[in-house]
Amino acid sequence: MFKLIVICILVPCVLAAYDNLQLPDNPVYYNDYSRQCHVPVKCASDRRCPEVYDWKDLERWAQQEANVQFKRDLGYEYKPCYLIGENEFDFNMFFTRALSNEQEIGVKNTMATDILLEYLANTYGKCTVRNLLEGRCPKVNQSLSLDECQKKPLSKCDPTYPYRSYDGHCNNLQHASWGQAGNPFKIEIATCYDDFVSKRRLSASGRALPNNRAVISDMQRVVKNIPPDSGNLFSLFGLLFCETINTDMVGRAMKRVRNATTGFRGCRADGSGVSDCRTPFTCPMSVPSDDPNYGPLRVECLNFSPIEKSNDQCDIRYPLKRNIGSSYLDLSSVYGDGNYDSEGKIIESFCKASSNFDSNKVLSIQFLAVTGLFTQLHNYCVDRVKLCGKPRKKEEIIETCRSLTIGVYQRIIYEEVLPVLFGNFYSQCNFDCEYDENLESTISQSYVGGPGRFQHVWVPENVTMVQGTERVSKPFFEYFLNYETFNCAGVLKGMLEDPIHTGTLSNSLINTFFSKDGKLGHCLLCLDMERGRDAGLCPLILYKHFFDKIAGHPTKCYSSFEDLNDMFDAEVIEVFKRHYESPFDIDVIFSLFEKDQEDQTILLPQTVATVTCLQYKRLKCSDRFFYSWNKFYSPALKELIHSIDMPTLLALFGGMEEVPIDPWHFQSDKVPAQQLKNKIKRKLDLFGSL
Repeated sequence: MFKLIVICILVPCVLAAYDNLQLPDNPVYYNDYSRQCHVPVKCASDRRCPEVYDWKDLERWAQQEANVQFKRDLGYEYKPCYLIGENEFDFNMFFTRALSNEQEIGVKNTMATDILLEYLANTYGKCTVRNLLEGRCPKVNQSLSLDECQKKPLSKCDPTYPYRSYDGHCNNLQHASWGQAGNPFKIEIATCYDDFVSKRRLSASGRALPNNRAVISDMQRVVKNIPPDSGNLFSLFGLLFCETINTDMVGRAMKRVRNATTGFRGCRADGSGVSDCRTPFTCPMSVPSDDPNYGPLRVECLNFSPIEKSNDQCDIRYPLKRNIGSSYLDLSSVYGDGNYDSEGKIIESFCKASSNFDSNKVLSIQFLAVTGLFTQLHNYCVDRVKLCGKPRKKEEIIETCRSLTIGVYQRIIYEEVLPVLFGNFYSQCNFDCEYDENLESTISQSYVGGPGRFQHVWVPENVTMVQGTERVSKPFFEYFLNYETFNCAGVLKGMLEDPIHTGTLSNSLINTFFSKDGKLGHCLLCLDMERGRDAGLCPLILYKHFFDKIAGHPTKCYSSFEDLNDMFDAEVIEVFKRHYESPFDIDVIFSLFEKDQEDQTILLPQTVATVTCLQYKRLKCSDRFFYSWNKFYSPALKELIHSIDMPTLLALFGGMEEVPIDPWHFQSDKVPAQQLKNKIKRKLDLFGSL
């Protein structure tokens, strides 16, 4: 009896542990690990603040410097020398979008604040700036006006308007800009830049962190020597769907000038070194001469473009990166700003994917095939509504079908995909919440830079395409090129039949990503690692300690590499020993290499699962238009949302005779596609009642 009582008490506590969903506007440096483990804290006793004689003059100077810098940068977009050429493998990989007038103002404002903070850090020291950023300098904050950019637009939202905006604006009636495209990613704990402002994090001893590429290539070498697993039941289709979700909620904005470009240059065209035409927008990645893949090719440099910072209102805060997508799960990457034909249908490209989705550039045919299912659902809905004969306004038809498509998409995420990823952990995560108007919809910068990249370590060497009864296996990089040579239905069938492998790092991931010839390509995991460092993400151990506390897990100190044996296999620890000075230096991206969960139903490592749970719970609970409580949905719309699952989408639009009952597992039983089509046909009258 006593044990039963304990369980009944503990379970609600575990569920409550995952309700810490708020991301602070002004986070502070995380000291809990230091306190527990008796690690010295930077600036612990320093209470100094900047002593500037005339803040107004300093602010005006920063604004002028920003304008001069922006004008100087405009010169790079017109000179081919400064742009990645069309014959290079990474052409368009770091493409930049054009700036609207409003966005240009925001970029200049952010630059002005960066210039101001960097000046203060260089002049008064890092501890002084930390005190300013964390609100311990009230007299200074009162002196700062930053009048040029602290004028926040007033927004009025119509609570009776039944449809989502396209950029997330007014989803939250009390805070109209929350979740809006162009906002910054946010952070749980203050970033770990060395000067708290912009300089890259250093090792515990003050030296530079190990070479990005050296660590990743060594990790691949070690993992190759570990006996491979037999494959996970999760399908490649599931992996690409998870990546599609990421593309929806995360929009990367490389540092931009006024007009769109194909990407700014950092390296020479052949990768033999840093280019003489390198621009300030790039931060090229160096490659060691003994690199097992790039060394024989004499490649010493890989292009890398940092993400644009976002501080349009010139707040005195830790620097954050910009998310140009709306954070809501609203298929913004498919719908864009609303690109429809005269009938109200989404304009299609290859594999029936949205033409707007093509603007992402770095797309394989698999991405197009997956998102094409939702484009076709919208257009199918438009046809069915029109066949009902009732006169309807074009906008009403568009937005009703958009509501249906987004509702189906959200239900698939929360009722089909997340239960498979989380297994038994799904119930602990407790997605059973209500809309909370005080919860900001935003994406965590730490999630984007580390745990949220879990799909990448599943990228396979080869991907299958089914042609009739024949199965053709091709290297993954080939699917980024020559779309017209592939059969979309065959690509979908192949993804459904391919398992992911969690015990290996593919050549496609580490050496030939986005390659044109299968020899020289990029390193996707290196890009992830570099983005984390550029964003100032803290060491893995700090994040693990922080999220273990939230999840109610025991916390631990890591004084030696041997202490890491609760997180990593011995072979992985040996890689860390060879490259890092201390376990405290390890980058957060390596959370992806944590040991498998003891519970084999969970596909994600423990820290990754915790962070992912919190991220998806935040997105659901902050969405006024989430399908399960959207008050503007008619009974017919709700019934259709619950009737159209992923097998039904595949039956309707996948071009196959049989579809898997469970497309998230590659060994699923199949049913005739016609059987599911007939099931939907019995509900066609519902389209007339939408």
